[in-house]
Amino acid sequence: MDITIQYVIIAVVFAVALFYFVKRFLPSKNKTGSCSKGCGCSQSDPSTRGNTF
Repeated sequence: MDITIQYVIIAVVFAVALFYFVKRFLPSKNKTGSCSKGCGCSQSDPSTRGNTF
């Protein structure tokens, strides 16, 4: 395999991994009003506020 093709493959794998980690560890802007527990409840909903899962 040509060395240039190997560098292109390595760059693509690195870019995909970098995108995955950035997406995974930076908070999403569309998840407003909820805590970081991941249960899907809203902090503004009084019936689910204070529940511990």
